[in-house]
Amino acid sequence: MDDQPNNNSYPEKNVFLIMNKQITTLAKSVTRLGRQLDNDIVFQEEFVSRNHAEIRFEGDQYILYDLQSTSGTFVNGVRIERCVLNSGDLISLATLQIMFVNNNPKIASRSAVKTHTLPLSPDELKGKNLAK
Repeated sequence: MDDQPNNNSYPEKNVFLIMNKQITTLAKSVTRLGRQLDNDIVFQEEFVSRNHAEIRFEGDQYILYDLQSTSGTFVNGVRIERCVLNSGDLISLATLQIMFVNNNPKIASRSAVKTHTLPLSPDELKGKNLAK
């Protein structure tokens, strides 16, 4: 089974995560992170959820999604449900610190210095109680 998305969008080269002086290349369209053994990147820390987060390559961007984890997912100190990752962003899963690095010159040159969360999708809005 092919893990590439149907829109012919393929991950860029030279994109990786740095954790505890180890480098992990993001070679798949979807990289899952968590405690459960079937994740792409497995952590043994008890405060990381079984299926904590995932990084998806969509269009020409890497987007980090929190998978309703117990302790939350943070980027540069801001709790997120999903956000676009920029080279140098610091991802926090519970007590773990992970740096996202994108050395692709085409994308890295446009990287913003501020974390931007994405708006909720219509399906997510239905699940929220939005009081006015």
